[in-house]
Order: sequence, then structure tokens, then C-alpha cells
Amino acid sequence: MGKDLIDEELTQLTRRGLFLKGGAAAAGFTVLGSPAAAAFAASSATAIKVAVVTHGDTGSFWSVFKKGVDQAAKDMKSRGVTVTQQVYANNNVPKQVAGINAAVASGVHVIATSVPDASALRDPLTKASKKGIEIITVNSGLGAFDTLPTYEVHVGQTEGIAGKGAGKQFKKVGSKKVLIVIHEASNSGLQQRAAGVKSVLGSSKVKVLTIPGAKQDIPGTKSKVKAAFNADKSLDSFLGLDPDVTIPCLDVIPKGTKAGTFDVGGSIKEIQKGRLLFAIDQQQYLQGYLPVVFAMLFKTNLNTVGNGQPVLTGPGIINKANAAKVASLAAKGTR
Repeated sequence: MGKDLIDEELTQLTRRGLFLKGGAAAAGFTVLGSPAAAAFAASSATAIKVAVVTHGDTGSFWSVFKKGVDQAAKDMKSRGVTVTQQVYANNNVPKQVAGINAAVASGVHVIATSVPDASALRDPLTKASKKGIEIITVNSGLGAFDTLPTYEVHVGQTEGIAGKGAGKQFKKVGSKKVLIVIHEASNSGLQQRAAGVKSVLGSSKVKVLTIPGAKQDIPGTKSKVKAAFNADKSLDSFLGLDPDVTIPCLDVIPKGTKAGTFDVGGSIKEIQKGRLLFAIDQQQYLQGYLPVVFAMLFKTNLNTVGNGQPVLTGPGIINKANAAKVASLAAKGTR
């Protein structure tokens, strides 16, 4: 191994905080002069408390995410892992902040959290990191907290690339102008999806309609979508960024409108019926499952993933060609 490569690896170790802040030193290990196996064995004997705190709701997306967390908690229990969850903040920022603060107060070792609004979560997550708590971001928040000394990795899809995937699907079928509904006004990930579509089709071929709290007022959302199509006759395509918003709106968009969505939920049946062309699948089961596993591996064996890059869980495309296969898995609650 050359000197340059060795120097690079040491730099990466220092940058990730393995031996300075988030790893061996923080855990009380003596790296030099003690057997590594004994250190790891001592770490393994310690209970690992993981808190999962998201901005999610009880809808079709986050219920699958929760199944991933639940299964990981079951699988990792024998390794000393216990998991607490607050997955129903319903995009209520104060409630999510309170969940993070409660996790810190309870003495958790790892916090896995979604980050729809980085500015709102900066203070509680910074305080958590200063206490030596490992931070893993999930679903949203890519790049928001890389500078925290105990930051681990982001688990999710790259929203901009996922948006480009949707844009390519519309371009393939010759869409002239797409209406995109953003259903959570403060969620930067949704804005990145819309930007990804624009980068493929061009800004003039995309109209963005932001409806705060769209999922909590479906009748009102349907009315606004219908009005948007009535006001702009050049619209021939529709993209919802959540199936719980998209599917109800299929009833009010003009006949023949090319429609797509993000995430699975009930979208598979609509794809099979021909009412939806595609769904962008970010595999949220993995977003719930993997952080718990990564937390255990880091706390017991100092294993890291990503090397500063996200662990991607998508995007994948669900269409008529594979909808039946995915449907069989969705029936089990894991897709």
C-alpha cells in the first residue's frame, strides 16, 4: 500500500471522527496497546439505545418505514439494541424537535432522524452531537449535518436524481407540461424532486403548485388541482409527490392526463389499472431498517458506511412491467 493511499485513509478516519470524537476515544477505548478484540467485546456488552424520530404520518409511506424499524429492532435485539420510535410528527416541526430533545434526555446512543427542515433541527441535533450521540439522517436531509462531529451517514434516495427519473418518464411519453403538487411547504426534499423534473423537461414545461397540509385536506387539495388544470389548458401531465395525495387527485384531472407519483402505497393498483404511468420507489422499508443495523455495527465494531456519501435506497421505477411483482411484496407491508 502506497504512502499516499495510507495518508488518504487516515484523513478519512479523522474526518469521520472515528478515533477522535465519535468512535474509540469517545467510547473510552485505548486504541494503542490493547487488543482490538477485547475492546470490541467490551463495546458489544453495552446496551445500545437507538431513537428514531421522523416528521412522518400514519399514511402508506411511513407505515412501511415503521415496519422496517420494527423488524430491525427485532433482528438486533440479541445484539443489545433497543429502539424507541416517534414516527408520527405529521410534519409538525415543534413535535419533531421535542422528540429529539426527549431522546437526548433519555440517554440514547444514536438518533436516526429525517430532516425536512434543517434550520429547525440544527439546534437540537447540534446539542445531541455535542453529547456524543451519533446522528444518522434518513429519508430527507442529505448533506444538512455532515459537519457534526458524530454524524454517521444519510440513508435514503437522492431527491434531485429521483426527480430527474420522474422527468425522464414524462419525457418518454411526450408530456408537454406537468403540474407538480408539493404537499409539505417546508420539506426541502420535495422541492428538490420538483427541481429534478425541471432539469429534464425545462422550467417552462413544469408548473409547481404548493399546497401546505395537502394530505390533511384532500377535498381542498382536489379542488385546487382541478382549478389549476382549468386555468392552464397547456397542462397535460400530473405528478404528485406522495400517493396519498396523487391517487385522490386522479379523479379530478382531465381524462387522458399522463400521471405519475412518488412512493408505493396504493399506486401499484392504479398502475395496473392504467390510471398511473409510474411510481418512483425509494424503498422506505430500507430507510427504517438500515439505520438501526448501522447503529449497532458502529457501536459494537466501529463499522462505517458511505465514506461521506449517502447510502442510497433508490430511486427505482415501478410501472406495468414490474407492478405485479412489487404488489405481492406490498401485500406483506414491506414495499
